[in-house]
Amino acid sequence: RGERMDALAMTEPGAGSDLANLRTKAEKTADGTCYIVNGQKTWTTFAHIAHWIFCLTRTSSDGPKQEGITFLLIKMDTPGIEVRPIITLGGSHTVNEVYFTDVRVPIANRVGEEGKGWTYAKGLLAHERTGLAGIQNSVLGLAKVKENAAEVRVGDGTLMDVPAFRNKVGALEAELLALEFTELRTLAEVSAGGSPGPESSILKLKGTEIQQRLTEL
Repeated sequence: RGERMDALAMTEPGAGSDLANLRTKAEKTADGTCYIVNGQKTWTTFAHIAHWIFCLTRTSSDGPKQEGITFLLIKMDTPGIEVRPIITLGGSHTVNEVYFTDVRVPIANRVGEEGKGWTYAKGLLAHERTGLAGIQNSVLGLAKVKENAAEVRVGDGTLMDVPAFRNKVGALEAELLALEFTELRTLAEVSAGGSPGPESSILKLKGTEIQQRLTEL
């Protein structure tokens, strides 16, 4: 019903592609009822309008870095959370920096076991990437390209009558259709009880490339 917006607090300065390098700390209080969270996240989409934030935190520095990560759910109106906007090159405000200063998070807001956050995050990201292909936006965008091109006069016809341009549109349309079928195969696998595999990352990558080419057209 659109009553609640959640944000994902994963990426940090110095912990982007190497997400397991994150340093935002979550330390238990002496009575064991809360975590105290301190650190910074960046490129946090919709943090400025989110009600809750899903936060990867470091609860241990022992052993492999992936094993010391814990997944917490934090209400955005909790004292100690500061959101600073990042305005993109295109002038939009969708991403942010989020600072945590002595933020108290109840133990009950931990997802699963302590130290297993990396495992949960991988599953979450696999599903998220499936939706990040942006197919619906690209389908609408391609329709708009055709509509606009049909109104641009070139010689005795329109831009859509120019073979070189029409071929570019056709090639992009074919790739977009292939991407859609790949996403449908992934969703069918999930519906059958499986989970998204590496193809979810392919969807994100190919979807981005298609959006770039669409914008150029």
